[in-house]
Amino acid sequence: MTVESLLEQYQGHIVPKAYNAGYLALSYLISLVGAASTLELITRRSWFNGISNHLILCSSAITMGGIAIWCMHFIGNIALTLAEGEAEMQIVYSSGMTVLSFCMPVIVLLAAFYAIGISNRIAWWRVITAGILCGCAICGMHYLANASIKNYQCIYEPAYIVGAAIIAVAASTVSLAMFFIFQSLSASSWWKRTISAIILAGAVSSMHWCASVGTQYRLLHLRKLERGSRTATAIAVICLSFSACIIIAGSAILRARILKDAALRAQQIELAAIVFNKDGCLLVDSNGVFPNTVVTDFFIGENTDEKFNTAHPQFHWMFQASRNWTGISGLINGMKQHLRQLPHKSRHKDPTKGIQLIDDDGELIDGYSVIFRELFCVAASKLSDRLDESITTMGILWDEIITKRSVANPAYLQALEKHRDYQTSDTSEILRKGSTTGESHLEKGVGIELENEIDGRGALMFLIRRLTSDDEVKRLEAAGYRFVDPVQVCNDARNHLQMQIPSSEFESKLRDMKAVISQQGRIKPGVHLGLFAIQDRGLDNHHVLVQKDARDLLPLAPLPISTIDEKQVRIVQGLSGFQVPEVIQRLRTTGASSRSPDEELFAHYLSNAIHSLREWVQEPLFHDAVLSPTILRLPYGIDGGDAEETVIMALRLKISHPVISSGPNCQWVPLNFFGMRQVLEQSRQEFVRVLHQDFDPSTMPASRANNELTSGPLSTLRRLKGSEGSAHSKGKKPRVPIMRLRASSKDSTRSSSTINLCPAESSEAHNERLPSTDTVDVYPPEQH
Repeated sequence: MTVESLLEQYQGHIVPKAYNAGYLALSYLISLVGAASTLELITRRSWFNGISNHLILCSSAITMGGIAIWCMHFIGNIALTLAEGEAEMQIVYSSGMTVLSFCMPVIVLLAAFYAIGISNRIAWWRVITAGILCGCAICGMHYLANASIKNYQCIYEPAYIVGAAIIAVAASTVSLAMFFIFQSLSASSWWKRTISAIILAGAVSSMHWCASVGTQYRLLHLRKLERGSRTATAIAVICLSFSACIIIAGSAILRARILKDAALRAQQIELAAIVFNKDGCLLVDSNGVFPNTVVTDFFIGENTDEKFNTAHPQFHWMFQASRNWTGISGLINGMKQHLRQLPHKSRHKDPTKGIQLIDDDGELIDGYSVIFRELFCVAASKLSDRLDESITTMGILWDEIITKRSVANPAYLQALEKHRDYQTSDTSEILRKGSTTGESHLEKGVGIELENEIDGRGALMFLIRRLTSDDEVKRLEAAGYRFVDPVQVCNDARNHLQMQIPSSEFESKLRDMKAVISQQGRIKPGVHLGLFAIQDRGLDNHHVLVQKDARDLLPLAPLPISTIDEKQVRIVQGLSGFQVPEVIQRLRTTGASSRSPDEELFAHYLSNAIHSLREWVQEPLFHDAVLSPTILRLPYGIDGGDAEETVIMALRLKISHPVISSGPNCQWVPLNFFGMRQVLEQSRQEFVRVLHQDFDPSTMPASRANNELTSGPLSTLRRLKGSEGSAHSKGKKPRVPIMRLRASSKDSTRSSSTINLCPAESSEAHNERLPSTDTVDVYPPEQH
């Protein structure tokens, strides 16, 4: 028909319509791609604030509003054929209204996604609100786009408008509810996101075709032919959809890589160098973070209850090793050579990376404990190389371990679980415990339990020291490092190293490190009253209460006397075994035991010391402590000299239940670590002797070169560690490495070891004593 005939036949009349099945299917596919892209992007959102997260939210609104709704609408209208398909009879749009129809759903959906994602908790009113907004965006875009038609007047049937709106709102609400609930429960795995995307795309398509069936078109004027205009529209929409596919694929690949790296980093044991200058400023690199390196990718215990912490014998060995770098420095090359000879999963220039710590039978590699120690020493050597200095000047290991940050993101936890499955595949049932129970936790949405189960082994250790030379400072600054206020480092370091503690608390940790290397908190000569409080946490996991600023010292209160004589010792013996209230009452009973004036003065001093100690410790169970008959004599002063004597009397307290926290001046530390520190100087020579004997390459047995650690290194393990490794894992009380102890006689009242402050005999059931021990020799206290 001619143009004039068409105009005469249809102008002012309703034009018949038909639909092209191919374009109809393509419109749904386009909507599905947009919906899937939207849900994939929302899954990428890690938190509710931050520029990147806001950009993800905006991108989600664009892919949903611009592709799933807007592109679907125009592809769907291409599927609409009016009259007999003549080009002059097809729909033409107004540019201005078309742009507006694109922006409107994007803005509304941005509000919807923000409403539903404002909190980590899914509330039904948010889901319903978002569903209503999403449905309104779909309907609004459809009718706003119809209003942009220039050559037809659209006539709507109210019933179809209502039906289309109900379909859009209901299907959108169901889809979003499924998606966000799935996400909160189990990271919204791909097949669940696919189901949600299918329903969401169905909401858009169903609403469109329901509304389209209820729409009639009255011709106003014929369309001016523009060559290729309909094809250009289809091409533009397909390009947008293809871009969305690229977004999905790229996002998935990037996400998998990020989660894999995060999962690896979360369980790594790392070693950092904390270096202060004379002004107390902290050394950082160009990124504003102190130098750090990886010791090992993950720590494997003999059972799931074995964690790497300050109570672990491996940490005790490292603590001693960091105070004997001179003896270790000559053995580093031999350690590196041995690590190169171990089986690796893949080739690395760095011999410490990719070591296969689990053999083909699912068992820990022979000599794992020794290998772990070598990895620590080599990591320290890496730090020294990075700072271009000798390992002998790297400083000492700090007496705390900071655990890695716990992440509650279920998707991250799934990645960590999969990473652990890969690392420990074909291992024993114990090592597989975390992965076999992980899926059930994920499906049930129990995030906290899973987090504690598989995300608690990553740790950060610190080598600390203070520079005393301006030349050292200038050399490091010339190498690209700088010294800044520690406060400036806390936020960046916490984020970069994934530490679990808040920035303010890490600032306090840095102050503690500075105090340690300044040798603050050393015990002064004279007479002191101490509190030897033991906490039994089960499975022989004993902790002792120590000073927070000097964790190798018990809580002490000084008496204003320089020494103690035999009469004063008899007073202490006469009060031994009594609880604090009874001790104070007897001390304050003037003349009850015909004391001399000097003895009365000592009783007064001792009573005041008990009061001072109670106020300083702030332990609620302090009144249950009993006075010990054991008196500790240290024949050295604050600098380890023998000019003056230090005398310690002690109150003993045994707590048989876990204590959550202590006062502001004290904290609980593992008893075996505290005991090791008491004989640290005593064991130094023995440690170096055994170290050289078993790690010297010239004496290394041939079996070691063949990756069989059956002689030299294991002999080190036996001598330095004894049976502590197996005892630790089996629930037996581990022995302190390199401690030469002997039992003390029952009637002994003097000792040179703080371990002997809690003798075995007891008259009170609730103040059970630990076995008494005493050192053979007396050495000065720990030096830094």
